[in-house]
Amino acid sequence: MLLAPACTGPNFIHAPAKENAAMTHSPADASAPIESGQLIARVLKLIDSIHGAADLAPENIERQTGLPVRIHSADRTEYAASGRVDADWAYSLASVSYRQGQAPSRLDFEFIDARADRGKPADPAAICALDVDGYRRALSRQGFEEVRLAPHAPDPGFGFRGVEPLSFVRGKVEVSLLAYEDADPGEGRACVAGLHISTQS
Repeated sequence: MLLAPACTGPNFIHAPAKENAAMTHSPADASAPIESGQLIARVLKLIDSIHGAADLAPENIERQTGLPVRIHSADRTEYAASGRVDADWAYSLASVSYRQGQAPSRLDFEFIDARADRGKPADPAAICALDVDGYRRALSRQGFEEVRLAPHAPDPGFGFRGVEPLSFVRGKVEVSLLAYEDADPGEGRACVAGLHISTQS
């Protein structure tokens, strides 16, 4: 699995996805923090535009979100948009490929604890503008249906499995919600720390 780096560093060259791509949002200043509610609204708008793998392209990310996308590989299969929410939190929206040089079939959006000292969990208030119930309503309005995974018996051979993500499907697109601190996403008020946006070929 190839995941573009979550944090933008000085060695990355900003290569706009398309020089004159029409923007639904004004292009964001990558150095300026973006409040989580605004950021989530942009990501939800991107999700609504995705109907297949072609819609995961950097051009569409920039067009739907206004976030500048950085290209991390010569073949343009690794790319990400990233920045700050506040002094403690950063975000990343990155492509995921399952084979070297393969076009991405997934985007991962996550809030990242960006503090130098992580001795204690960060206060999630800044990233919890929309809880599980809020995402459920928003995705339902976009035509997604919630998918409940069949329960399975714990298998000691696999060790700790954690909590299964909550998934929503529309056509070839699946969105999985990842709860903060591995909370049960079935709890409606749980804080959402990340999303996996996947497409079938």
